[in-house]
Amino acid sequence: MNNKAPKISLIIPVYNTEKFLAEALKSVENQTFKDFEAIIINDGSTDNSGKIIDSFVAKNKSFRVINQDNKGLSAARNAGITAATGRYIAFFDSDDYLSPDFLKELYKLASENQADIAYCNFYIYKNKSGFTSYMPFTAKSGVYSRKKALNKLILDITMHHFAWNKLFSRSLFTENRIEFPDMYYEDIATCPRLFFCANKIAVTSKALYYYRRHNDSIISLMTDKKINDLILSFGINRNFLEEKNIYKKYKLTFKTYSLRLKIQVFYCILKEHIIHSKLKGFWVNLKRANASINTFLNSHYKPCCGLPILPFYVKIPYEDSENLPNT
Repeated sequence: MNNKAPKISLIIPVYNTEKFLAEALKSVENQTFKDFEAIIINDGSTDNSGKIIDSFVAKNKSFRVINQDNKGLSAARNAGITAATGRYIAFFDSDDYLSPDFLKELYKLASENQADIAYCNFYIYKNKSGFTSYMPFTAKSGVYSRKKALNKLILDITMHHFAWNKLFSRSLFTENRIEFPDMYYEDIATCPRLFFCANKIAVTSKALYYYRRHNDSIISLMTDKKINDLILSFGINRNFLEEKNIYKKYKLTFKTYSLRLKIQVFYCILKEHIIHSKLKGFWVNLKRANASINTFLNSHYKPCCGLPILPFYVKIPYEDSENLPNT
């Protein structure tokens, strides 16, 4: 019996994605790179996802499943990291699909350049229309130092925070005790830590991942919880930069990203008020969001142990009893 550890552990959280799951797992089955294990985390699915998973596991020795109660995406990924045995880890969302050479190209990129992270471009597949578009802004192919790559990642234009278009050395997680926090936008709160701990990041501009965008995605359906977590992810990164005493190196990039964040958050607040047909409290919520972002931008910000606390919360529908910023 061959007990040799695989080169790659592919972690696949699943929660009620029966409509897309067979296509997703088939794209894993069709990978040209075969030295991998697919760890499927069935996160308490209540549809037919479990049956689809079992059928693939039964016919593929490289597939295995971990069944758990519904705990959310971060907990599912963390369970996969704990179970992984490969030298590298990749993440795959179960409503997306992969190019046949996804694992092959990223493994080659990482191993030939002795890089802790390999990064690829991706396609956006619009589920409703069936239209596929190439992500136009991405870093040029090459090998980047951690400082240069982290600058690009924080800016989130030519390098993005998504966990699923990357291959990571498993040691980045295990040796640095890095886990995904239990929140929305967990990638934004996690990837900068991984980039900071990496020796170098190898990039290919080839699009090897198909990200499925549909109407019920996190991006499409914003709520006050998601808006608050988006702002919190910004605070988590300021906290991290301060903890590592490197904020001054990335200050300009961090502040530049904050402008984009404010525009995004303000748009989401407006959209949510319109959806709820209640404009009452709109300006108060804008004020709260702006005050929270500015708190994490303040030159006198002091890091805290663990996750920072959001100073002011966006509440939709608006609640008069909630605290208001003084600024």
